[in-house]
Amino acid sequence: MTITKRSNIAIHMILWAIPPAMGFWALWLGQDASWDLRNYHFYNAFAYLTDRMGHDVAAAQVATYYNPLMHLPFYYAVTNLPPKAVGFVLGLIPGFNVFLLYAIAGRLIDLKNPVKTGWFCLATAILGLLGAAGISELGTSFGDNALSLLVLGALWLIIRHRERFIGPGFCGFAVAMTAGLLAGAAFGLKQPFGIYAVGLCAAFFGLPLPFRRRFSLAFVFGLGVLAGTTMTGGFWMIEMWKRFQNPLFPYFNQFFQSPWGAPISYRDARFIPKGLLMGLTFPICFTLNPLQVGEIPFRDLRLPVLYLLLIGCLVKAIMGRCCNPAPVNGAGRAGSDPLTSGRFIVIFLFVSFVVWMKLFSVYRYLLVCELLAPLAIFVVLGYLVRDLHRRVRIALSCFVLILVTLHPGEWGRRPWAADYFGFQAPPIAEPADTLVLVAGYEPMAYMIPFFPPEVRFLRIHSYLTIPSSNPNATDRLMWDIIDHHGGPVFLIYRSYEEGIAIETLKALGLEFETAGCRKLFSHVEPLQDEPFYFCPVRKTTTQ
Repeated sequence: MTITKRSNIAIHMILWAIPPAMGFWALWLGQDASWDLRNYHFYNAFAYLTDRMGHDVAAAQVATYYNPLMHLPFYYAVTNLPPKAVGFVLGLIPGFNVFLLYAIAGRLIDLKNPVKTGWFCLATAILGLLGAAGISELGTSFGDNALSLLVLGALWLIIRHRERFIGPGFCGFAVAMTAGLLAGAAFGLKQPFGIYAVGLCAAFFGLPLPFRRRFSLAFVFGLGVLAGTTMTGGFWMIEMWKRFQNPLFPYFNQFFQSPWGAPISYRDARFIPKGLLMGLTFPICFTLNPLQVGEIPFRDLRLPVLYLLLIGCLVKAIMGRCCNPAPVNGAGRAGSDPLTSGRFIVIFLFVSFVVWMKLFSVYRYLLVCELLAPLAIFVVLGYLVRDLHRRVRIALSCFVLILVTLHPGEWGRRPWAADYFGFQAPPIAEPADTLVLVAGYEPMAYMIPFFPPEVRFLRIHSYLTIPSSNPNATDRLMWDIIDHHGGPVFLIYRSYEEGIAIETLKALGLEFETAGCRKLFSHVEPLQDEPFYFCPVRKTTTQ
């Protein structure tokens, strides 16, 4: 057996060991207890399957109206499997990203030695997985590290069949269409993944082809994106249009003017950079202050390193020394590639990053960029360093720096228990006539599936709706339900949001009876000493 064959066997054994290893890693990290899990990841799937849209109102706040399709597998897993089995699967699936990362790297990297090339491609793939966002989401229900498989699959198709874009016939267009379907499917399942569809589409214009051909490929890719989005998200957009006259409800309601929400965008603009200087230096800014791009601290230098290398390329180009860049792989198959796959990936990442920065600036939405950053670092070094061996040494030094300084974030973990949520609903004497109001910003919709199905929940105060002098149709619907309700009424609120609960009820002519309050406990709550309260509600005596 040759050295090359033994090396390939060893590499493939490692590749196949990575997904289950990440599954066990997820178990070691502990059970997901993130804010979004407690808010809508479990509830939305339950609400869709039991047709609670309209029965409950805004139970998961703004996220009530997100496409539930992506979370259906998670819901079925939680309701049918032990918690640790769920956690293992949620770690296993992201591990399969390594195959696509390795395959993409294999199309761009050639170190003139098959053994060295294989191991270096494996190193870039593994480092891609070991990112701050990727590790923080391991074993969680966010889904970014699962949808990344669709985006990486689209990118791999383009890189793998790049020669077909210059060939005769429609083979190249078929590749572009299929890649668009995959990218669109991710977008339909989760709106922030639209940034990658835009990035891939823009990257077609970086191909060294006649403009008409580039435009045609991008156009066909865009048609694929529309088809993929329709497949996974079309049904939900139609549902939102029928109910709220806004297919993206509540987002971009300043354009759709749905009466069921305020005429605002509803986008979370907290993290979007302010000013040109911050925008131009954003990778450095959020490295120095990670809370600029999310609610949790973390450290990962891969994007700042890539950013600085790109600045180096820009400086070199301005100095007029970048007319004939070194091949990204030394002198191998991709080096002679007329379509310059490395350039395609760099444009894809750059455009995706810019669109992300302008629309979201939430770091975990950059997970695909994080996965590809180590490969992109090596690609960009090809434009700066002509000597292959020196380039490899610099790249490996960057990889080591990234690893030793890495500090992944923490979205909230709890020890594993026999039940995923560990929540027991309080006894309800008259479930068919019971109304439960929710006030405050804390997530609690995961509790709703454990109440009798007849109980109705209204989120009278949240990030979506709040009593005001200018109520929208959602507010008026809830007020009307409360006014005409003759059965028992209860309130759920978090202990430290009692003031919000009191003021919200007061605005509606209600008050809760503290003597009848019960504490609600759940295994999945990260703050066990701050319980929810379940209190009976009555009309104020002045009414």
